[in-house]
Amino acid sequence: MVFRYLVTAPDLNAHGTLHGGVLLRWIDEAAGMHSRKLTNRVCVTRFMNEVAFVSKAKAGDIVAIETNVTILGKTSVSFAVRAWEDISNRSIATVGNVVFVSIDHQGNKVAHGV
Repeated sequence: MVFRYLVTAPDLNAHGTLHGGVLLRWIDEAAGMHSRKLTNRVCVTRFMNEVAFVSKAKAGDIVAIETNVTILGKTSVSFAVRAWEDISNRSIATVGNVVFVSIDHQGNKVAHGV
């Protein structure tokens, strides 16, 4: 799935470019929405690694974030994620592994049934 975000002033760091933490939040949100849609359950972030920031994004850029399922476990869904500037196709970042786990109303992990 592909999600898009517009870089605006509140998202910028002291150097005037997209703050890395904001980009990671968007990546987390995109993978979370994908896991929710796929499982039809509430899912929470369990793990994220292999983050590579490739280039900068600035105000006005449209950041596209693509989430691809890599592993479907009994309670978990793993994603590979890439982010790029949507007009120029310039790569911004990649995340090798984002893992979400489905939970019940008490916060316990449960089988998602996918």
